[in-house]
Amino acid sequence: MAERFVIRCDMEGVSGVVDYAQVTPGAPEYALARDWFMAELLALIEGLQAGGASQIVIYDEHYLGRNIDMAQLPRGVTAICGKPPYRGDWAGGLDASAAGMILHGLHAKAGTPGALLPHTYELDIEDLSLNGTSLGEIGVESAIAGDWGVPVVLCVGDSAGCDEARSLLEIPTVATKFAQGESGAECRPLIDVVDDIRSAAEAAARQPTDMQPFRFDPPVELTIRFREGDYLAALHRCAPDRMIARDQLRIVAPTVTQAWADYWQVKLQGQSLAHQRPE
Repeated sequence: MAERFVIRCDMEGVSGVVDYAQVTPGAPEYALARDWFMAELLALIEGLQAGGASQIVIYDEHYLGRNIDMAQLPRGVTAICGKPPYRGDWAGGLDASAAGMILHGLHAKAGTPGALLPHTYELDIEDLSLNGTSLGEIGVESAIAGDWGVPVVLCVGDSAGCDEARSLLEIPTVATKFAQGESGAECRPLIDVVDDIRSAAEAAARQPTDMQPFRFDPPVELTIRFREGDYLAALHRCAPDRMIARDQLRIVAPTVTQAWADYWQVKLQGQSLAHQRPE
């Protein structure tokens, strides 16, 4: 029976969330949305543990990575907080010992028609591709897991995010809400959502998976196209050798993990120059 699972969590895909104001720390509505987020996350943990998981590692991807209420986590769970940057040899708790990765609270990529709050990491990103394949956060995080031989076994998020996950990975999903445009959704009662999450997570942990890791053959070419703004101007200052066009940056590396780690360092420099807070 599989014992170790890794969770990547975000907040835009959580039930009831329809605006960035609800997921911005310090904003009036953030505390309520965080309660919904924790309810979903705890249901996911409960399901995995009921299915036999003895070790769970959570990487908090949202905003500054300080959204998890540690007082609510049960034993056997480790949370990676503060968004420590991925490195080529470290990807937020992922390694070959993990039986699977679960994506929680994620959303559709930037530019997805009719999707709720679609974006790809920073709002400055217009599009991102790996070896010519356009991807969002769901695809990139899945590809990083693939570097370590770890399949994604479940995605929990809004309907458009779930559609995106199934198109790439053909995996089970739990839709927390149904998008009705960029700023509205039909939101399911939290009591129903957490029940579905718990059941899906238990099944994912209990049943041996035949799902394959989402892999990209080396060398990996990461290309990112940006919207005009202070961040793009800052990238031209801190990484001019990586800019292949006015609005495009290119990184080539042996793995997706290394490519993303290299971009992460460029991003931190660019955000510092542009006086931006990381998303």
